[in-house]
Amino acid sequence: MIDIKQVKENLDEWKSGLKRKGADVDLDTLVSEYDAWLSLSQEVEGLRAERNEAAKARDIEKGKAVGQKLSGLESELKEKEEALNAKARMVPNLPLSDVPDGGEDDAQLLEKSGVAHEVQSPKDHIELGTTLGILDIERGVKTSGARFYFLKNEGVELEFALVRFVFDLLKAEGFELLMGPQLVNRSVMEAAGYLGQAEDEVYKTNDDLYLIGTSEQTTLGYHMDEVIEVPKRYAAFSSCFRREAGSYGKDVKGIIRTHQFDKVEMFSYVAPEMAEVEHEFLVSLEEEILRKLEIPYQKILIAAGDLGLSAAKKIDLESWIPSQQKYRETHSCSNCTDWQARGAKIRYKNDEGKNELVYTLNGTAIAIGRLLVALLENHQQEDGNVNIPAILHPYLSFREIKVKS
Repeated sequence: MIDIKQVKENLDEWKSGLKRKGADVDLDTLVSEYDAWLSLSQEVEGLRAERNEAAKARDIEKGKAVGQKLSGLESELKEKEEALNAKARMVPNLPLSDVPDGGEDDAQLLEKSGVAHEVQSPKDHIELGTTLGILDIERGVKTSGARFYFLKNEGVELEFALVRFVFDLLKAEGFELLMGPQLVNRSVMEAAGYLGQAEDEVYKTNDDLYLIGTSEQTTLGYHMDEVIEVPKRYAAFSSCFRREAGSYGKDVKGIIRTHQFDKVEMFSYVAPEMAEVEHEFLVSLEEEILRKLEIPYQKILIAAGDLGLSAAKKIDLESWIPSQQKYRETHSCSNCTDWQARGAKIRYKNDEGKNELVYTLNGTAIAIGRLLVALLENHQQEDGNVNIPAILHPYLSFREIKVKS
């Protein structure tokens, strides 16, 4: 969430930044309501001081009168504060200065890496997965509905090989491994920024709990209301659940866009001055993963109008998909500055020993469905078999997945 005091002190900057993000927010009204809350807060503090003075003087009648007035104002103050916080949680984070203007089609290409393996008439992952006997979409739909699937046989082994490979890589870089709940409460989802513009993407239970769409959410909740040492880095595995409510007609076939998938997410807590370097570090790890898996990719800087509620800057990696002859997003990495930490009340002690909000960053290490698509299609052979990249050999009993007769 935002700091309304900062908005008031830098109103023109905030108006300009939110315009770049395409956010329609009435900041003037928000600041006006903040001023009214501040004035009421000062009045309440004054009455509390009066009540204390009356108690010291043993002036029972005055203390009683002040107390009655104070009680009503304290209730009003609490209501105003809750209303302000609710509005503050809906105001997007400002885009950083190096984020380009524009929307979904205005991302800036930073670089390309890798050379595509040439196959005549490449098969898509659906045909590959079916003939290899590792993917069953039809029974996934029968069991659960559209956008669900079964992984089978070597496909299951391949998923866990990918997870082990990524865990080993990230452990060597100092990340702590984490597996947490896949249901979280509303306060965690709000602090993470997923109950604003993305609320229709979230599954809610009858117990007022939410199925996570990424372990970014649980890893933020892990240190909620704490003062921590920084930097802290986690590699968190979870299943992820997304309604995909706004994707009607997109990626209907296959496993690129599904309601449930497994993922390892990187999550960092750092001091503000380290956030830019940390962002580059996380992206470099994503690139290392794709290079070791021998998957060609391109790196793009997302435009301001395509950023989510909490992100101030986002870099995506898009893997080459031979059957589509284009790059598709498989990895994202976001710098959320102090937006999430303010709502979650996560701080660290700075060099002066004062508590200060941390900066949070998150990045995909591996999203199983999308990465399997890129892996299968980029390593397919002319005979329909799929070679396994060498980096995964230590985790598997096979080096090739063969077409089932």
